[in-house]
Formats: sequence, structure tokens, C-alpha cells
Amino acid sequence: MSTNAESQSVAQRGAGRQKGVYVEIPEQLSVAVRAMAASRRVPIKAIYEAALRAYLSPAAQDQRDAMLSRHLSRFGRAVESVDWNTKLLIAMLAYHIELDLSFLPEPTTRQEREIVSDRGARRFDRFEQWLVRHLVDPENLYSRLQRARESAGGEGID
Repeated sequence: MSTNAESQSVAQRGAGRQKGVYVEIPEQLSVAVRAMAASRRVPIKAIYEAALRAYLSPAAQDQRDAMLSRHLSRFGRAVESVDWNTKLLIAMLAYHIELDLSFLPEPTTRQEREIVSDRGARRFDRFEQWLVRHLVDPENLYSRLQRARESAGGEGID
């Protein structure tokens, strides 16, 4: 049987042990850490501990804030890109609707409706072909549509 003193001794030895944490580290980072440890002649574990201490220190808050700021800036640029693409889509849709409304007569008979439907399908096919040709250079398309709206007396696309 073990005595109370022996169990306290075992508990103290276990308390001094560090629990392992296992993290997958990218190969490039692992190679860089190994190279740094070799050049400074310190254990690899010491490099990881120092990195964690530096990251968790209050002084590192500025670095974390800067990192967050960069990510938010990148996200903001992506949102601006979506905004620009939305404006472009609206401009193309307006152009298509203007063409539709300005060239298709109001059908009155069944035969006229069929003719208008056929013409509309052909016009839509031509619009799709036009769109594919101009999507190669969307900046040029957007600028041209904006100039066309401004020359027509509109305020342009905001």
C-alpha cells in the first residue's frame, strides 16, 4: 500500500509535467523554424515557445490589429469589386431593356405576337453574343455605357 506521502510525491511530479499540444505546421514554416533553431543553436521547442510568448504578449496587440486591418482592407476591396460588377450588370440590363422597349412594337394579333416573340429571341441571342464579346474588357464596356447614358442626357451610373 502506498502512503499519503508517496501519493503527494506522485502528484507533485505530475503537476510539474507539461501537457503536450500538437499542432500541424506548414512545411515552409517548419523548415524556417528548424533553420532558425540551428543558426541560433537552440532547441526547436524554444523557438515555438518564444513565438507564442511574443504573440500573446500585450505589446503584440498592435501587430494583431495591423493584421486585422490588412484583412479588412482586402475584404473592403473585394466588396468594392462586387459593387463595381453590380453597377456594370445594372448598366447592361438597362441597355438591354432600352433596346427591348424601343424596338419591339406592341403585338395585337396572335400572328404579330409570334413574330415579336421570334424577333425578341433573335435580339436576345444577339445581346448574349454582344455581352460575351464585351466581357473580355469590362472596363471599356462600363465606360462606354456610362458615356452613352451621359450623352443621352442621363446622369450616368453612380
